Amino acid sequence: MSLRHARVLLALHETGNVSQAADFLHVSQPAVSKTLAELEQALGQTLFLRRGRNMQATPVGKRLLELARKLDADLQRAAGDVAALVRGASGELRIGATNAALAKLLPLAITAMKREHPHVTLSVRTHALRSLFAELQAGTLDLIVARAMPQDEPLGLVRHPLASQPEVLTMSAHHPLARTKSLSWEILGAQRWIWHLPGTRTRMLMDRLWQQMGLPAPTDLIESGDAMLSVSLMREMPLVAVMPHDLAMAAAKRGTVVILPHAVDLGLGPTSVWCLPDAQGEALDRFTQLLAEAARSEDIKA
Repeated sequence: MSLRHARVLLALHETGNVSQAADFLHVSQPAVSKTLAELEQALGQTLFLRRGRNMQATPVGKRLLELARKLDADLQRAAGDVAALVRGASGELRIGATNAALAKLLPLAITAMKREHPHVTLSVRTHALRSLFAELQAGTLDLIVARAMPQDEPLGLVRHPLASQPEVLTMSAHHPLARTKSLSWEILGAQRWIWHLPGTRTRMLMDRLWQQMGLPAPTDLIESGDAMLSVSLMREMPLVAVMPHDLAMAAAKRGTVVILPHAVDLGLGPTSVWCLPDAQGEALDRFTQLLAEAARSEDIKA
């Protein structure tokens, strides 16, 4: 499959028809149709089926789209590396991360990496884990630092466990109940909470936790998947929230929250690194090592 074939496949998938794909690629409609026909004839398979005015990929077409995304991402990566060399840098490492890695683990590893390789550009993207996995598989990320339960982990990736990261229950330091020695779950349930977004694994586990206790879940909620926003909100108003251990410790040291003794470990597993099985590169290997060293450090364990 050539780059021309890949870009036609991607354009057809994104736009849904030959006319819009041609406009997107700035070529004629016959050129798009001819390229698609070349691929289908070579494979002996139909890649797209027409559904009214739209075209939908067949199972074979979907698999070929995955390869097309990887080919396009590799080309973009190569162009980025060349541009980095021209401006005096020595490459780029594209990192996906979720909240569990942002408080300590990732900052420690990035600091160490920049100390050793100041001209390597470290690009950090924070999205929902599902989106990060999709970007990693498409080749637009080099690695992911996050937590995921086994059933949420896509097949075909290499995982390196780093550090345990249980959840803890936190309360705004200025909350009227923050210094109360013993708080029942009934009292906590009547407070205002930051709750994870609907449809996420953490939200499902939080809902299940309350069901197991036989209590109704809190109803005075602010829903957010952004840990930094959660910490900022807890600084501004009295709130209760479940946080990853490292994030809670950092916020507690700044006097933003207090950590409550209630058990809320949701079993999300250790913080880990994921990469593609064929991923190679000095920067990738070294950064993975630095993440492991940061996870072992006393700073992370504190």
